[in-house]
Parts: sequence; structure tokens; C-alpha cells
Amino acid sequence: MKERDESRVGIRTKKRHEYRTELKKFISEGIGHYRCRFAEAAYEIGDMYRKGEGGPVDIAQAYFYYLQAEYAVTLRLQVRRSSEDEAFLARVRLALTQLRRRLGYGSERLYCSTHPFVLYQALSEGHELMASFRRMKSGRIKVVAARIPKSGRKESPHGRMLITYDRFHYCELKDFVITYAQNVSDIWYSESADCIRIDSVNLVMNGHGGNRTEFYYRGKLVAFICAEDYVVSSGRPRYMKF
Repeated sequence: MKERDESRVGIRTKKRHEYRTELKKFISEGIGHYRCRFAEAAYEIGDMYRKGEGGPVDIAQAYFYYLQAEYAVTLRLQVRRSSEDEAFLARVRLALTQLRRRLGYGSERLYCSTHPFVLYQALSEGHELMASFRRMKSGRIKVVAARIPKSGRKESPHGRMLITYDRFHYCELKDFVITYAQNVSDIWYSESADCIRIDSVNLVMNGHGGNRTEFYYRGKLVAFICAEDYVVSSGRPRYMKF
């Protein structure tokens, strides 16, 4: 029984490794590498969560990765049409439709959460970000974070970040992300400049004065925002057909 459990965990580890390898190609090399196997790798991760392979069932996570698979194969079809990819896209969309009903996801224009999820995604592949904070007339703080290309031969200067908006039912390759902190009780940043370099974000849950989102660079706290929640608006491109 123990060997069987270890084998299932090993399958999950292998699939995650393949996913990360293909994702690096997908985000770093541009249109020529839309032909990589990232769509299949994302679909397999989605299946893993949907079926509970090597761990518990998580249909929300499955939906997240199926969206990535749909986006990747859609871009690949724009480079080269093939009947195999068209059949694969139909299979992915069927899975998405089934899970969307089970999750109860609608067609939201705004999504509110206690944490700035787009920043976590933007930092997930080891990117550093240049962030700016702007106070709006409404009292919200607009946070804009742009990707800083990594140095070295393995990094493409044209690479972008893959951001998945599961509540809006789409993915997008982005150079920057935007979120709004609302019901803000406090904000601080260490520099007088408009932009601050960050490489990690930490959320400290606090029932008094709002949750504290801390921004770090090389282990040093460089900014924080105390806010009740964060809002992201649907910026789904109209030209994309899903």
C-alpha cells in the first residue's frame, strides 16, 4: 500500500516537472514555441486534480489548468491548424463546461478576494516586478506591477507572464498586471520613487484594520498595504475567441 501511494505521488511530481518545463518554453520563446507541449501538460495537471491522482480532488484547480490548456492550444491553432488540435480543443472545452457548472462560476465583471492573486501569479515563475502604488479618488490604491526580464542566456527578453483569471474564464500572456486595494487603512513604502522593485508578496491576515499585504525585495520589506480586499476587473480581450 505504501509503495502504491509513493507511486501516485511520483506521478504527480513527474507531471508537475513536465508542466514547468513546457511552461518555460511557452512564456519565454514567443510565437515559435506555441507549438510546444504546454497545452497537453496543463491538461494533464487539470486531469490530475479532477480525478484526484496522487492527492485529493480539487475541481477549482482543475478548472484553472484546463483554462491554460485551452488558451495554449488556441494560440497553437493560430500558428498552424490541425485536426488533432481542434479535437483536443473540443475536449478541453467540454471539460471546462462541465466544471463551470459544478463550480457555479458565472460571468463576473469584477472579482474580489482577500489577497492580490494576480501578483502571486506574476511572481510564481521567479520573475521580479516593478510595482507602483497610486491612490485613486475613490480611496482605492491602484497597484500596477510590470515584469522585469531576467538576465542570462536562458531568459528571453520577449518572455511574458501567464496570468489565469479563472473567474473570468480566460488566460493571457501579460507584461504587467493591475489590481486595486480597497477599504485601505494604511499604506507605506520605503522609497520616494514612484516604482518599487519586488520579488515576493506575503499576506498577514488581520481582523483589525484590514489584511496586511507585505512586499519584499531580497528579503527586505519595501512596502505594505493594509486593506480589506483586492479587486480585479475583467479585461478579457475581445479579439480572443474561446
